[in-house]
Amino acid sequence: MKIYSEKSKEIIISFALDGNFRSTIPNIKIDGRDIAQVCHAKLLGVSISQDLTWNKHVDNIMKKAGERLYMLYQLKRAGITQKDLVSVNVSVVRPVLEYACPVWHTNLPQKLSDNVEVIQKRALKCIFPGLGYAEILRRVNLDTLNIRRDSICQKYYNIRQQNVYPLPVTRTNRFRNSFIPWLYTNVGKKSY
Repeated sequence: MKIYSEKSKEIIISFALDGNFRSTIPNIKIDGRDIAQVCHAKLLGVSISQDLTWNKHVDNIMKKAGERLYMLYQLKRAGITQKDLVSVNVSVVRPVLEYACPVWHTNLPQKLSDNVEVIQKRALKCIFPGLGYAEILRRVNLDTLNIRRDSICQKYYNIRQQNVYPLPVTRTNRFRNSFIPWLYTNVGKKSY
């Protein structure tokens, strides 16, 4: 495999509070060129931070989905029916908010989850002004994004059979909330 130094980036994963350790790690060189060290990297559309938090990723998907909301507002002004607007939201806006969610959903803090939900609330409020969010969800038979992401995570891995492996030992909340321990403890608790 040929590695291109001008396209490659290096990200050092660390949970240390101070960044002094970075100066002790030598830069990687390819063909005599230093590989740039970055704090965030995008891999297949998912933004990964050096501390493995999802703030940057959530900011990126909210910005992208917000841009698509503009299209929804324009379609509403053009007189498209509410049913068609809901279809546009479900097929154009929501996929941005759910893309690769098995990677990041289980370790998403409530505040960031609420931020993502705001985009769907804005879209549905645009389509059905004057109604509450819960009422709109009932009317169009949709779930909250948090419930949908839970469902996607469980369906994606389709681990419904008897657990044959022991639960990994989890010493930190970060690991306990990562996907594998989360899946092991949550599969079968909810019926989808």
